[in-house]
Amino acid sequence: MKQDPTYPFVRVVRRISFPAERVFDAWLDPHLASQWLFSTPSGTMVRAEVDARVGGKFTFTDRRDGEDVEHAGEYLEIDRPRRLVFTFGVPKYSKEFTKVTVEIVPQGDSCELTLTQDVHPDWVHFAPRSQDGWTVIVEGLAASLGERYAVVNRQPVQHIGSDVARVVRLLPGPVERVWSYLMEGDKRKTWFTDGTIEPRLGGRVNLHFRHANLSPDETPPDKYRAVHDPGVTMAGEVVAYDPPRKLGITWEGEKPEETSEVIFELEPQGDDVQLTLTHRKLNSDAERTDVSSGWHLHTAMLFARLSGSTPSPLWAAHNRLEAFYQRKLKETVAAAS
Repeated sequence: MKQDPTYPFVRVVRRISFPAERVFDAWLDPHLASQWLFSTPSGTMVRAEVDARVGGKFTFTDRRDGEDVEHAGEYLEIDRPRRLVFTFGVPKYSKEFTKVTVEIVPQGDSCELTLTQDVHPDWVHFAPRSQDGWTVIVEGLAASLGERYAVVNRQPVQHIGSDVARVVRLLPGPVERVWSYLMEGDKRKTWFTDGTIEPRLGGRVNLHFRHANLSPDETPPDKYRAVHDPGVTMAGEVVAYDPPRKLGITWEGEKPEETSEVIFELEPQGDDVQLTLTHRKLNSDAERTDVSSGWHLHTAMLFARLSGSTPSPLWAAHNRLEAFYQRKLKETVAAAS
């Protein structure tokens, strides 16, 4: 796999539960691609044109809050179903174009997709956002084909009443493996936090959040510098324990009376496992928004670790999700008024 040695690059790897031919063709079908390629949750795709030949061009224009954002490029290589290479740029923001290489390796009825984008030296500080964007795009591709993992795991966190946030995710099994990623610190720290959970009802919980372990090369927002590095510690108690199906822990608030609870429930579904994560006894809309973006992000990281996929850079994904849930809260408040 080659990229321009003078350019840094971002790379996304994901196994997709469909044959290589279907995954490849989805890139060159303008109707299908318009559903996931360069589209945004709050935008409307108003133009999708594809000239699927070497030297042919593509244009996708997403209307975002009244602003048309065009994504354009030219196809350099088309080798169905294994390799697609194209240039890519957003003329509204920069005249520079970079190269994107999509490589697809058949694996029976599934395939593994590797996407590599050369990052122009002037855009290096945008590399985490670029990787997050391509991760979301590839997830959208899988969802557009109907992959269950992607369809379920793209769903937003549910808000129930004023004090509950709930997220449902589908994970590769077996259930014992998923359980180990909840209970064992060396595995848990690859997607969430280090520390110990005493394996019994009433057991002590001592978690250490240091997000530099998850994304060492990113710069966090100022308000999260402590949790990034050197990290913060949280103590709690096990309030539910039924291995390998259910774990509940208390969650420290800023004040003792603001303690909440997090319940993890695992349900085998064939070779997969459904995770239902409920964060209850929340104290404010702001807290509910905060935990929603956090759990959306960390459960996506858990899926990536279990499936061997590339997770989004933590803070780039956090900024995107925080904005999404803040907007969702405003819409909910406006609808209720």
